[in-house]
Amino acid sequence: MTYSYRDDPMLGAAFAYWVRKRGTRSMPCKRDIDPTEIPPKLLPNLQIIDVIDRGERFRYRLVGTALVEAHGEEFTGKCADELFSDQRLRFMHEMYRAVCTSKAPLFARNKYKADSDVGFVANRIYMPLSDDGVDVHHILGVLRVEFGVHLDSGMWGGARLDPGEQYIEPLAAID
Repeated sequence: MTYSYRDDPMLGAAFAYWVRKRGTRSMPCKRDIDPTEIPPKLLPNLQIIDVIDRGERFRYRLVGTALVEAHGEEFTGKCADELFSDQRLRFMHEMYRAVCTSKAPLFARNKYKADSDVGFVANRIYMPLSDDGVDVHHILGVLRVEFGVHLDSGMWGGARLDPGEQYIEPLAAID
C-alpha cells in the first residue's frame, strides 16, 4: 500500500515546512515552529506532542480543530494512555518512540473501522522537534483522514485500528 505523501496538500506542505525549519540540522527546535508561517489550511490538522520521560508517555500539547472534531472531544493536555488502550495505544506509542529513536520523520497510513462499521484511512507524518538539538522532546504531527462516506463527529475517537491495513515508512533518507 503506497501513498504519495509529498503530493498530499496537507502532508506534503507540513513536511516541506519541517524540512525548511530543520535547515542543516537533524531536526528543528520547537521554538522554530511559528504558527504564523504555517499555511492556515494546515493548522486544523496539526498537533504537537510532548515526549515525557524519554518516551514513557506522550502528551498532546496542541491539537488542531479538525482532529478534535474527528476524535469527538478535546484532547489537548491529555496523554495517549488516557485516550487509547490495548492495540491502538501500543501502535501509537510504537510510532512516537520510533520518531524519538530515529530522530527522523515517519509516515504512516492506517485503516480504521468505527463502531458503525464505517471504514476510513488515516494518513499522517510525525516529525521530531528538539529543545537541545540532540534528543527529541516534541513531535510535530500532521494528520489527514480519508473518508469513503460522511464521518460523524467523534467516530475516529472510538474507532478500532485494523492491524491488517497498515503502512509505515521511515523518512530518514528523504529530505
